[in-house]
Amino acid sequence: MSAVTPPAKTEPGSRRFVIETLGFSDAEKAMLASTFRLTGRRVFAYAEPANPDERIDIYLANADNAEALQQLQEKAPNIHAPAVLIGRTPANIGWPQIDRPIHWIRLFEQMDNAMQAALLERARRQYGTTEEVQWDGRTYRRAGDREAAPQEALTESKPTETVLVVDDSATVRAFMRAKLAPFRFDVDYAESGEIAIDMAQAKAYTCIFLDIMMPGIDGYQVCKRIKANPSTRETAVVMLSSKSSTFDKFRGSWAGCDAYLGKPVGEDELLTTIARFLPGARKIVNGQ
Repeated sequence: MSAVTPPAKTEPGSRRFVIETLGFSDAEKAMLASTFRLTGRRVFAYAEPANPDERIDIYLANADNAEALQQLQEKAPNIHAPAVLIGRTPANIGWPQIDRPIHWIRLFEQMDNAMQAALLERARRQYGTTEEVQWDGRTYRRAGDREAAPQEALTESKPTETVLVVDDSATVRAFMRAKLAPFRFDVDYAESGEIAIDMAQAKAYTCIFLDIMMPGIDGYQVCKRIKANPSTRETAVVMLSSKSSTFDKFRGSWAGCDAYLGKPVGEDELLTTIARFLPGARKIVNGQ
């Protein structure tokens, strides 16, 4: 890639793990880096090394690439620094694998499980015991150390990136609320285009998910007004519609939208799309 990926910011309530990707194309690496930025908002966050000397916590390898599997073998992953594979071809080398196309939540879950096990083993090694070590949500301690002060207290952080969901359907709003909540976005909701325009002018949003068919003015008109206003034109607008013909997508593009998603919105498609419009990801896409 021509642009250098800056270190991803990690929320104060997150535990950061350094990940190394093996055997992926530049386009795949860009997609992975962009989507991993979303994990910076989770309890377990994953990021590329900030410098060449940073210790790797977990490896992510392309199971369909023989050279990548060879590289992984040379890296010698273990219980303390595990690996997760992505691919259509079963590698059968003892590490968890998810299929393509990537199901992002499943990938995050596999990585979380691997790092949970790694942290337990690291704690056992540190304490010199095979006794079961529990995690109290802040740090790993032995049962006999329950009264000791935690080494690292995790604090909830106030969301700094905002999303506006504009849809007159309560079902869609509930779906978006459930899928965005784990990533700690500050999410607002509007049931009509008129309300959405007022909200967009009153508050800066990272991304607006905009239904097309609504009471009053439709999504195309809302998008045009948002993009025509100097104070809101930089806000990413993602159109949502059950209509997915070429003409409908052209109308969305003509209205100025940044992306077009068909309903029902897939979870993975939603995460991939919003990852593109995080401030750091937009800088990469724009080559800044």
